[in-house]
Amino acid sequence: MVHVTPLDPATAPTIVMFIRHGEKPSDHGAPRGINDDGEHDNHSLSVRGWMRAGALAGLMAHAPLPSHPEVHPPQRIVATKPSQTAKSRRELDTADPIARRLEVVVDSDLEHGSEAEVRENILSDSRATLVVWHHGTMGHLVRGFPIANADDVPHHWPDDRFDLIWVLMRDPGDSEFTFTSVDQRLLDGDVDSST
Repeated sequence: MVHVTPLDPATAPTIVMFIRHGEKPSDHGAPRGINDDGEHDNHSLSVRGWMRAGALAGLMAHAPLPSHPEVHPPQRIVATKPSQTAKSRRELDTADPIARRLEVVVDSDLEHGSEAEVRENILSDSRATLVVWHHGTMGHLVRGFPIANADDVPHHWPDDRFDLIWVLMRDPGDSEFTFTSVDQRLLDGDVDSST
């Protein structure tokens, strides 16, 4: 059972978007992970992951679009930082191109496992927020927000999907969000549920 963090309509954002990091390297050979200097790094994104990060930066910079009306330019980006137990840089690798394009600073003070603290942090700031989080705890993180259609929120982010955006939206004054899952449809091979 996830504890739901209440919100104050006067201080909470009206939109919070959640993405998983871009594609990662294979555990067995290609594709390999590379850092932003082009060096081999298993804790960084694969080439396709870097392509996704760039495509997301373009999407967020031009949002909302007719193809993605639920997506808005974030005024704030929150991403997990590497730690001793979770060494992945992939969340930051994905967030950084978006932040540079939008001229936003990435808040990377929190680690995996601090979902309750992240929720409180997000709900105390009215800016539109993008969260780049580890998919293994994404369901737990999102389900802790006050959501009118909470039964629609998956318990787990699908292991094989890097091409989703989970969106929480609410009208000003409302004390609950509405959850929507959006297909990114940015790279060849991405799923398009509308067809």
